[in-house]
Amino acid sequence: MTINTHTTRFLFLLIISCCVFFVLSNLTARSNQATVPLNITVSGKLIITDSENDNKSGTNPTINVNLKLTPDLNNSVVYGSSSIRIRTNLNSWKLTAQRSNVSDSPVNIDPKDISLSFTTQTGSKANPNAGKLLSPFNQTANLSQISTNGPTDVLIGLSKTSLDKDPENKNNWFQLTSNYSISPDFFHETGEWSTIVGYSLVSP
Repeated sequence: MTINTHTTRFLFLLIISCCVFFVLSNLTARSNQATVPLNITVSGKLIITDSENDNKSGTNPTINVNLKLTPDLNNSVVYGSSSIRIRTNLNSWKLTAQRSNVSDSPVNIDPKDISLSFTTQTGSKANPNAGKLLSPFNQTANLSQISTNGPTDVLIGLSKTSLDKDPENKNNWFQLTSNYSISPDFFHETGEWSTIVGYSLVSP
């Protein structure tokens, strides 16, 4: 009878311990989240718009890309993207980018940890050969390759973006999409990390 009592108590304590461990593990997993906002500001003297609000040829539209990470070796890669549209009648133009300096952050993220790739596409009345991606951005790069010290050339304009007349100015755009990705495997601390990538459309 004594043995059964001790066995029952041991099993009861074991079950309680497992439950507590499970709850604490889940709480830890849920609390270990960080947001990596990339606030992408576009500006310039030529026409450039946010593709999500293409009717507004505004000044300095801001595009937010949020990458949320949970530090876990089993987590998959996190992705984010943003797109801008360019319109110009100039045969010579370029798009540059410059990254802001980032203040100290406890999250151990390095810009080299964020993969960056660009893709282009055009509207039905636009010239698909109007612009060309420059190295290293014509293949997968990383965020650190956009300089914080000065403008970095991303796209070189070879001709005007319109191929045919488009009276309503709806389908003559040359679009650049930036794709960001980051793996949470290296991630050790919670917190937030951010940078601003400013794009300028200029006539050289």
